Amino acid sequence: MLKKISLKEFDQTEITFDELTYVKMVQLWCVSELPDSVIADKCGVSKSKITKLRRDKYNISLMNMNEHIEKAFDSEMTCREEANAIVAHVFRNGFLEDLHAGIVEEKFLDPKYSRLTNNEMKKLMIECCEKMENLLRLRKENPQAYTDLLKLNYQFYCRDWIK
Repeated sequence: MLKKISLKEFDQTEITFDELTYVKMVQLWCVSELPDSVIADKCGVSKSKITKLRRDKYNISLMNMNEHIEKAFDSEMTCREEANAIVAHVFRNGFLEDLHAGIVEEKFLDPKYSRLTNNEMKKLMIECCEKMENLLRLRKENPQAYTDLLKLNYQFYCRDWIK
């Protein structure tokens, strides 16, 4: 999935010219707004080589960058990205968030103490199962809406999760 990366993050990555796929170029140039010169420097090639790749091969320009972002966003999610998005959807913004928002009590960090009551665990599981049922029903009844929902969840909550 597309994630905006900072110049500092980009500096810490390893990338070669041969690894500049269409989606990668959209991520770097359109989403992260890194200029051709910065991408070229990192890849060890001339700026003109990056510009030619971007313009001539991928047809990416300032005038159509939003179209390319949308097109790249529509690319298929990996299994891990889908799993992350499902977990975010099922667990986030619900009762678990309410529990997490409380004050951390030092003694409850000891594993011999329970952190959840039976009623809290029951409420959490019921809520998560209901959300999962709705998600699975959506996948069956409207696969495109299911995919769109997961991609949005991924973009909002999971971009920095382990992939």
